[in-house]
Amino acid sequence: MKQALSAVALAAALSGAASGDENWPQWRGPSLDGTSNSTGLPVSWSETENVKWKVKLPSWSGSTPVIWGERIFVPSASELVPGAEAKNVRKMGGDRKPEGVDLLLLCLSKADGRELWRHTLKGGNYQIGKQNMSSPSCVTDGEHVWWLTGTGVLTALTLEGKQVWQADLQKSYGKFGLNWGYGASPLLHEGMVIVPVLHGMNTDDPSYLVAFEGKTGKVLWREERPTDSPNEGPDAYTTPLPMKVGGQVQLVVAGGDYVTGHDPKTGKELWRSGGYNPKNDRFYRGITSAGIAGDVVVWCVKQGPSVAFRAGGKGLITQSNHAWTSADITFDVPTPVSDGKLFYILGDKAFLSCVDAKTGASHYAKQRLPAGTYSASPLLADGKVYVTSEKARTTVLAAGPEFKVLSENQLDDDYTLSSIAVSGSNLYIRTSGALYRIGK
Repeated sequence: MKQALSAVALAAALSGAASGDENWPQWRGPSLDGTSNSTGLPVSWSETENVKWKVKLPSWSGSTPVIWGERIFVPSASELVPGAEAKNVRKMGGDRKPEGVDLLLLCLSKADGRELWRHTLKGGNYQIGKQNMSSPSCVTDGEHVWWLTGTGVLTALTLEGKQVWQADLQKSYGKFGLNWGYGASPLLHEGMVIVPVLHGMNTDDPSYLVAFEGKTGKVLWREERPTDSPNEGPDAYTTPLPMKVGGQVQLVVAGGDYVTGHDPKTGKELWRSGGYNPKNDRFYRGITSAGIAGDVVVWCVKQGPSVAFRAGGKGLITQSNHAWTSADITFDVPTPVSDGKLFYILGDKAFLSCVDAKTGASHYAKQRLPAGTYSASPLLADGKVYVTSEKARTTVLAAGPEFKVLSENQLDDDYTLSSIAVSGSNLYIRTSGALYRIGK
């Protein structure tokens, strides 16, 4: 089997987008894998150190800021208005901060954080578990920005905020049936906006992928994605990723106890790999997206084993393409990051592991981070690994096979979910109440 290109090489070969030094066009950045080629990034900061600006945001969200040129795009729920508070339909892990019922897409100036414009969807927001309906991150190509909400409304806008088209997935294809609400981010690939709807807990409707023509909103294809996973198992909050295998670009989709490969031109499934839920647990939903390093893909379902395989082939490849399995190193929400040789795997409960991508051999396993819960995915950039807890404490470590902490950096917050974005030599960190531009 020919070796697959890394996500970094794939992004450079396919997108032709501007350097990753400046733009952060999707949740996982320009290379679609949580890495950046920026240099000179800060190692230490606080509320009073290395903060270039800090701007108040209307509400908390799990979405990551998206950056293009001098604009930053930030989905959010609206500010709390007396008598119009978003409902909490199912609680988990404590009360969330109150917020409004509308959904917003904010466009901010990268220079100083001031608001340039906002687009509003009236009503529809609610809290459920650890998220609200602003969880999906948006995507941009420098001409348009596409904004998906947890209510299933996908809106295309110009960079100046003019609406171009809008689609409502729930009206077109049926209600979402996820136990904890919809939270996946779309993928922008070769002019297509690809949206995963992987559900099953509260619906008998099939899971599917749907691709829209980015400029017009025309549906290019819609492909059902079957699974034999029981109960909550079909639910997934994951984002598809492109991967080049044997000269062909394929979409890697994780959820429903399987990782599948799809033809991006048609959505047709090419292969699938399983083994993630050996006990057939009824509640092993998927939140983390797949990690990719060269031709190896790793994924984990809730507290099931981490299973890695070589992408490619046809049909069921669970056994034929198996690379390694680790029952000890597991992860649930944060997506692994890799330099192509090593996987850095962040566990929700404050553990970081580093393993060989091809063999799974451990360089360090479950090293303790500052206590707390970790929902943001790690960033690999400038020879460093950045991991941020829900308490807005970011640990900076040296990249490589040795566990070496360089700094601990605390911001003033108690519920940070968003992954770090990068532009130039600056980090952009979203807390529950503010967006920070952090640089030396």
